[in-house]
Amino acid sequence: MSNQSAPAQHADDVSTTTSRTGGEAAVATLERAGIDHLFGVQGGAIMPVYDALYDAPMDHVTMAHERSAVHAAEAYGAVSGSPGVCLATSGPGSTNLVTGLADARANAAPLLALTGQAPSHLIGRDAFQEAATIGVTQPVTKTNYLVTDVDAAGDTVAEAFALARAGRPGPTLVDLPKDVTLATTNRSPASPTETDAPTRVDPASVRAVAEALAHAERPVVLAGGGVISAEASDELQAFATAHGFPVATTSSGLGSFPEDHPLALSVAGTDGTAAANLTLANADLVLAVGTRVADRRPGSESLAPDAEVVHLGVDATATNGGVPDDSLVGDIGTLLGRLFDAMPRSPALAAWRAQFEAWRREHSPDDTPTDGSLHPRAVVEGLDELTPDDTLVTAGGGRHRLWAMRYWTFRHPRTWLAPNGLGTMGYGLPAAIGACVATGGDRSVVCFEGDDSFLTTQQELAVAVREKLDLTVVVLNDADPGSSHRSGDNSSADSRTAPTRAGVPQFDVLADVFGAQGFRLDDPDDVERTLDAALAVDGPSVVDVHLDPTVAPDATPR
Repeated sequence: MSNQSAPAQHADDVSTTTSRTGGEAAVATLERAGIDHLFGVQGGAIMPVYDALYDAPMDHVTMAHERSAVHAAEAYGAVSGSPGVCLATSGPGSTNLVTGLADARANAAPLLALTGQAPSHLIGRDAFQEAATIGVTQPVTKTNYLVTDVDAAGDTVAEAFALARAGRPGPTLVDLPKDVTLATTNRSPASPTETDAPTRVDPASVRAVAEALAHAERPVVLAGGGVISAEASDELQAFATAHGFPVATTSSGLGSFPEDHPLALSVAGTDGTAAANLTLANADLVLAVGTRVADRRPGSESLAPDAEVVHLGVDATATNGGVPDDSLVGDIGTLLGRLFDAMPRSPALAAWRAQFEAWRREHSPDDTPTDGSLHPRAVVEGLDELTPDDTLVTAGGGRHRLWAMRYWTFRHPRTWLAPNGLGTMGYGLPAAIGACVATGGDRSVVCFEGDDSFLTTQQELAVAVREKLDLTVVVLNDADPGSSHRSGDNSSADSRTAPTRAGVPQFDVLADVFGAQGFRLDDPDDVERTLDAALAVDGPSVVDVHLDPTVAPDATPR
C-alpha cells in the first residue's frame, strides 16, 4: 500500500522546544532506531538529509550507483539482522533503486530507502529531476510514503523502519520533498514501534501437526529464509535432530541447517540437489518452515506430488494467494518449540533414512574433469577450505551462484548472501561491501561473480578500495552467457549471441586500475597458491579465474 499522509503519532512523540528540519527529524529517527551505517549516493533533492547526517553518529558509505546502495544495504541487513538503510536523490536517483528494491522484496530482506523529491508544489509538473517515485516503487516495496507535512517526517520514517522487519520482512520507502526536509518542526524524534509476529495457533493445531509428523513414514523438513530471519536455526536443528527428520533448504535458507549434518540434504528445487529433490518427490509429509511455495521451491504438485504440506512461519501464504489450512502462523522459534514439546514420539524412519542417504551417495557431485581443465569446483571448494567456517559468501545472478551453492559447505545462518528470489546480476560485489561494513572487518568475506555479472557493478571496486575493505572477489570467468543458455525454458539453448573470451576484459588488470590487487588463475595446479595470495591481501583483491565454457557444468540440479 502507499500512504500520502503521516501515520498516527506514536506515544513518545511529544512537543519540545527543540526545532529541527525535516531532514534532521528523519536522521534523528534513524539514530533512535539504532542505525549506525547507511549507503547511498548524494544529489540535490536529498541534500537536506545529508546535511543532517554530517553531525550524526552514523557512518555513510557513498556508493558508485544507487542500485548498488540497495544491494549493500540489503546485505548489511541480512548480516546484522537490522534493516539496512539506503538513500538516493530524486528522479534518476530514485528510479535507479528499483532493481535493488525488487531484489530485496524477492529476498524478503528488511530495508528502508529514503529518497529526495522535488518540492511539493512542483510535483506533477515535470520539474527538474522529478519522478513519480511512489508509483514507480509501489510494486517493489511492502509500503511506501510521500511525506507532505514536516511534522510527519520523523513519524513516517519510524513507521516505515518498523514495517520493514514486521511479519515477512521487505523493503519500504519514504519519499521526502525538498521543501519538507528544509522546513522546521518542533516534533520530537520518533521511535519505531515493534510489531509481534501474528499468531493463529491453538494447542489443538500444534498437536495435530505433531501427530501427523509422528505417524509419517517419509517426512521432510524444508527450511527457508524465514528460519534465518527469525533466528530460529538452533530450534530447527534441535527439532530435526531429536526426531531424525531429513532437512532440505531453499536457496534463501542455506545455512539455516548445517550442510555437513548427517540429516542435511542441501538445497531443493530448480537450483537444488538431486538427493533433496528425490526425497521431496517421494515424501508423504513436508514441514515447510519459513518458506512459501514458489516455482523454484518444492511444495507444488510436480515436486512433492504425494505429500501433505504443512506451513510454519510468520507468513504461510502460498503462491496462489491463499493461506493453507494446514499452517501454523507465528514466531518460528516459538512454534518449533511447541512442536518439539507436543511430539508424542519420534516416527520410525530407519527405512526412510536408508533411502535418502542412498540417494545422497548416488548423486554426490562427481564432475571434476579428467583432462586437466580448471573447474569451478576446485576453486570454490579450495576457497572454502582456506577460509573460516563463518565466512560470508556473496554472489550475483548466474551460473556462478549455482556453483557457489553447489560446492561451498554452509554451516551457519547469515553466511549466504545472494539474489535467490530475483536472480539479479551484479549483486555480489555491493553485497560484499555491505557485509564487510556490517561485520566491521572481523570476518572473512568472499564474493563469487561471473564475467557478465561482475561487469554490471564492477565500478563498486572503487568503493571497496576507498573504504579499505578486506574482501576477495572471485570472477568465475567462462566468457559465456551462462545460465540463460542452459535454462530448460530456453528453446535456443545451443545458440551463442554473447561475446567470447575476446570480448571480455582482463579482470585482474581491471582490479589494478581501480587500486585493488588482481590475480589471474588459469592453471589447476595454481589454485591453492593463487587463492592464498588473494586472501593475504590487506584490502580488496580480484581473482580472474579462466574457465573453459565447454567443460564447466550445466546450471542444473545435482
